[in-house]
Amino acid sequence: MQSAALMWLLYDQTRDLRWPSYLLVAQVGPTVLFGPWGGSLADRAPKRRIILITQSIFLGNALVLSILVGTGTLIPWIILVLQGFNGMVQAIDLPARLAFLPDLVPKEDLINAVGLNSLLFNSARAIGPAVTGLVFLGAGEVEHLLPLRHNPVTLGAVCCFLLNAVSFVAVILALRSIPVTGTTLRNANREPESGWDGLRYLVKHPRFGGLVLLTLLFCIFAWPTLTLFPGYTRERLHLAEDTYSFLVSALGGGALVAALATATFGSPPRRAAFLVLGVSVTALGIFGLALSDRLGAAAGCAAAIGFGLILFLSTGQSTLQLAVPDEVRGRVLALWAITLSASAPVGHLLAGQMAEIFGIEAVLLAMAAGTGLVAAGLAAIVARRVMRSQI
Repeated sequence: MQSAALMWLLYDQTRDLRWPSYLLVAQVGPTVLFGPWGGSLADRAPKRRIILITQSIFLGNALVLSILVGTGTLIPWIILVLQGFNGMVQAIDLPARLAFLPDLVPKEDLINAVGLNSLLFNSARAIGPAVTGLVFLGAGEVEHLLPLRHNPVTLGAVCCFLLNAVSFVAVILALRSIPVTGTTLRNANREPESGWDGLRYLVKHPRFGGLVLLTLLFCIFAWPTLTLFPGYTRERLHLAEDTYSFLVSALGGGALVAALATATFGSPPRRAAFLVLGVSVTALGIFGLALSDRLGAAAGCAAAIGFGLILFLSTGQSTLQLAVPDEVRGRVLALWAITLSASAPVGHLLAGQMAEIFGIEAVLLAMAAGTGLVAAGLAAIVARRVMRSQI
């Protein structure tokens, strides 16, 4: 809800297609800089303690956003500063959370656990933006009843930030209640190791290094679709903020189906097929979105994009979590997080700038072509491996 509200709030204030992309860059960009250190910390310190601290900081950030937006003192660049700080905290939080999961389940259940984790995450991704749209609509209905007049978008955003702050209380209580057995601090009494040991591992194992590189290219072409949704809603569909939330929810709904499919059918023999299918469906969804000017078709394409993204990403993540040794898991998964984050400065900024110059339709077509090339390359690699195994 907070992410959807922030994007729409910035676009409402600026009417500039680039600001939503600036927002995502500020949020995830610091992970590129601080991710290796966060991964090294996750390999040496108690993961649950790290996560409790970072989630508490996220709670405080949501409260600060609520106060600043509610008092009318928040301007776009301050939002970017706050999101940049959030991104620094996320650089520590994300590797710890990714490395925490294998401490909770047996290895034979890990691929399904990753799928279930993705299922819960994308349930929130589907429900949250839909509720955001309802909050915005409700804010428009009650705005005139309040003693202080607010823009309905501003009022709706404040409500979303406050709800997010309250939700972290449940998160923190849940973390304290999780029983953890068999977790050891493998490097706690050893000399600190380099945060880039994960990179050395990927270089020594080109199969996994290639997966991370393809993931970077895939995300550069595919993820910026989300930052184009606000402008796409108004300029292509000629509709308002409730429709924007509907598109984000459709993307989350598709992601939800993919997560459920991964949790139910995910297995080592199906990994290659899931990876190729995920990229291919995403490319077709972006292509269809570029050609759509009706809400139903656009929502279907957004759902296809969400399905393909999560099918690929959850399968790729579980592949690394299963294969990487315990002693470097945090650092390798930090590089996975860096890969996802590094796509933001390149993909989101480039898409926002190009949309201002060439229009949203042209940019979406280019993104579909780039994603299609990644799908073709991945399919060729998989086909080559299959042929080699048959010789």
